[in-house]
Amino acid sequence: MGVLDMAMALRRGRPHRASGELALHVLEVLDAFERSSREGRHVDIETVVQRPVVVPLGRGEEVFLAD
Repeated sequence: MGVLDMAMALRRGRPHRASGELALHVLEVLDAFERSSREGRHVDIETVVQRPVVVPLGRGEEVFLAD
């Protein structure tokens, strides 16, 4: 679904949901979990990312045609 969303986003000129900014943020959060557990302390999250628009309910490719 991620590849289909990316293709439809490129075709329609909108940002796709699996952006590099979101990937960086997820990586930072996962790293913070590990560091916090290992070091026994709170680790601040520095990246901020806008939540992508949710995938509409439906079945198959038609959910991406509503954008």
